Amino acid sequence: MGSFTSLLALDMEQASARKGAVGLLAVVLALVFIALFGTVGMTAGVAALFVFAADSPGAPADRIRGVLVMTVGGALIASVAVWAGTGTVWAATLLTFVIAGLGTIAAGFGAGAATRGLLLSLWAVVALSFAGDADSSLEVAGAYLVGGLIAAALLWFQARTPSGESADAARADSAPTLAEIVASPLGLFALVRAAAVGLATFLGIELFPEHAIWPALTVVLVLRPKVGDTLEAGVLRTIGTLVGVAAAGAVVAFADGSDAVVVVAFLVAAFAMVALKDVNYWV
Repeated sequence: MGSFTSLLALDMEQASARKGAVGLLAVVLALVFIALFGTVGMTAGVAALFVFAADSPGAPADRIRGVLVMTVGGALIASVAVWAGTGTVWAATLLTFVIAGLGTIAAGFGAGAATRGLLLSLWAVVALSFAGDADSSLEVAGAYLVGGLIAAALLWFQARTPSGESADAARADSAPTLAEIVASPLGLFALVRAAAVGLATFLGIELFPEHAIWPALTVVLVLRPKVGDTLEAGVLRTIGTLVGVAAAGAVVAFADGSDAVVVVAFLVAAFAMVALKDVNYWV
């Protein structure tokens, strides 16, 4: 009972209302884009949210590099994903296999790179679902690029001046090489995760064509290097899902057909998601 209680004990010192407010603004812009431009707007909105989520305090060079990776890399992934989603199941499987593997390897270069690798792995899976809903893969890629630039503009105007170098920059001199990371246990885990995500993509498309992305998304989010960490992530995801379902049911019951209540609840959830994204839990 004690360990379960400690699992749910949150360290709220990292909560940030300012981050939540800027993230909420990004979500509102995303909703506007979706309303005006459909799937293209959704793509731009996801890009803005992902770029913002991947940002962290640090040296300006680190932050610029992170924005470039998330914006340009995400646009390239979007283009390939839309093409793969309209092709064969093997193309989609290969895409998620490669991106999940590279995204995991990125963790060897620091926490910031790990976050970007995870988000881009998620994006590779999500972007597959956009196939057929947009005019072309270039259209989706362009929309992601625009969304990333909007997020970059928001970050530029955000009143947060970093002091000193980031933790990643401070470790630059002792950072491992790519070859060392690949040969390390992280490299083996990257191969395992890539295979698991690829298999989940294949099975999702073959067995659950209407909800094909969910098995792969779950694998990306839950699978960790240690079995105990994977079980822990699975428990937390299950709890989060149950809480989300209960909250959604309560909102629907309370809304009684009112779209305004649903929109407000969604915006509150979006604010909380970004404001609490850096909060740690004690284990």
